[in-house]
Amino acid sequence: MIDFTHKTYQELLKAQLARVPNSLDKREGSMIQTAIGAGAYALEEFYLELDKVQRGAYLQTAVGQDLDYLATLANVTRYPASPAVRLGVFNIDVPLGSRFSTIDGADSVNFIAAKKLGDGQYEMTCETAGTIGSQYTGPILPITYIQGLTSAEITDILVPGDDTEDDESFRQRAIDALTERPFGGNVADYKRVVLAIDGVGGLQVYPTWDGGGTVKLSVMGSDWMPASPQLVETVQNTVDPPPDQGLGYGTAPIGAKVTVVAPEIVTVNITARLATGPGYTLPLLRQSVRDAVDAYMLNIRREWDEPDASGMTHYSAWVYAARVTAAMLSVPGVVNVTGLTINGRSADLELREDGLLQQVPALGEVTLHA
Repeated sequence: MIDFTHKTYQELLKAQLARVPNSLDKREGSMIQTAIGAGAYALEEFYLELDKVQRGAYLQTAVGQDLDYLATLANVTRYPASPAVRLGVFNIDVPLGSRFSTIDGADSVNFIAAKKLGDGQYEMTCETAGTIGSQYTGPILPITYIQGLTSAEITDILVPGDDTEDDESFRQRAIDALTERPFGGNVADYKRVVLAIDGVGGLQVYPTWDGGGTVKLSVMGSDWMPASPQLVETVQNTVDPPPDQGLGYGTAPIGAKVTVVAPEIVTVNITARLATGPGYTLPLLRQSVRDAVDAYMLNIRREWDEPDASGMTHYSAWVYAARVTAAMLSVPGVVNVTGLTINGRSADLELREDGLLQQVPALGEVTLHA
């Protein structure tokens, strides 16, 4: 790739003036400098456009629509936004198709009753695609008039909503599709199928976990929490539907008996002593410190399905004390952290990642002392 970053107005003007004999007036404001300057501006714009075209021609640097065009070479397309599916709880049964609105000001979205799960309980599909449908929990207002309705609320997330796939994630999928060669039930093929299902954010694949022909898929939701029972069921029915498992009725090849599960949550409790800077107090910093540590836990869950160096179906996940400390120190006003413990121990916490059990961390109590 040609580097055009040095093709700036100043550099172009300098190069052109160097070609003019010194016997002529080239000072700023002279006729020659003024005439050449206009051309240098035009050339700078040309090189900027040329650099944009060049970057759009390579998978590693293309963005937006250019990336969409190039990814077709890998036979992949960008994942579109998908709506969240939530649990609606009502005092009475409501008609399917009934519409409700959240009480969330400018961020309000509408839900529609899509499927009855039990008395007064329904799958509620958000009418707006994206993660916005996963954010609100609480009372909802009926748009459709329903006689006898006195209480209505949105509670659990059954299937998280997805935003349109971003460039970096899409780019990596395209590169993986070209290098890993998904085919006929190999690991890359399971990833290709399962990660394309609405609501799925992460996947661990364990071949022969319970003998020959068995495969375990551990699924994380797109909200980076363990998949809900409904999402696990959706993945199971897509890949290898019961009761006739192993017969090839799903996307898994004939003979492969696939078990789909969600990882187990491990609650991580943190205790530490904090030294604060001038003008800061511990009560003032508690929430910011918690948010910083929670962001670190989210990052662990985001990277949970990345294989370690020992192989593409070997995984590891740790909560490192040093990184918890670093997260706390990143908060303005925190000058030192001592006495850090994770679940009562002053050591790193290793999570279990194998065919029998998969774990992800979730922040519990954060106890801070001065």
